[in-house]
Formats: sequence, C-alpha cells, structure tokens
Amino acid sequence: MSGENIQKNTNNQQPSGQIKEMGLEEIIQLANKIGLEYVEKRKEAERYELLRTSIRAQIMNRIELSQEKMPESRLKRLAEADPEYTDLLEKIANSRAETEKLRIRYESYKSLFDARRTMISYKKIELKTL
Repeated sequence: MSGENIQKNTNNQQPSGQIKEMGLEEIIQLANKIGLEYVEKRKEAERYELLRTSIRAQIMNRIELSQEKMPESRLKRLAEADPEYTDLLEKIANSRAETEKLRIRYESYKSLFDARRTMISYKKIELKTL
C-alpha cells in the first residue's frame, strides 16, 4: 500500500476489502500515523482547556472596564454567555470528539495488528504440524 493510500485511508474509513489485504507493516504505518494525529489533536484539546479560564478572565476584564462595578458572580455569568467564550467551549467539545475518534481508530488498528499477528502465528504452527 502506498503512502498516498495510507493518507487517503486515515481520512476515510477503511473498506473491509482493503483491510483484509493489509500486511503487518502497513497496519503499523497506519496505526503510527493515526497515533501521531491523535497526539496532535489531544494537544490541541488540552491547550483549549488550559486557555478556558484565561479567556473567561479576559472577557470579564473587558466587561468590567466597559460597565459599572458589579458582583463577581454576575460578571462571571456575563463572561460565560459571551460569544467568544461559547465559541471556545464549542472548540473544546469538537476537539474532544475528534480526539476520541482518533483514539478509537488507533486502538482498532492496534487490535487488528494483534489479531493479524496471532493468525499468522497460528498458521505457522498449523503448517508445522502437517
């Protein structure tokens, strides 16, 4: 399987016929590629999580400067309703979902590799007994 096919297959689901034709090396390459994508997406999701309180504080400061003094709870409530903050929350949710999809795909290819390796070992033993 060429690198181009691996790239194409990481973006789309693998057709079952192509999976049956994949060798161990191809499965390893694909699992590695998906694993690296998973790490990058997880890093992005964690970055958004870390920025969450900072963004909310920036919004609270902006609101506080533009209005009269108000209780902290109201200021926090207004900041959490701000479109910038809700957009960040949406990004966090999307990043988490994408991270989970990549993790599941990675785990699936790991399982496929283990199953394929076991089948090869079983066939070798079976051939020796004949």
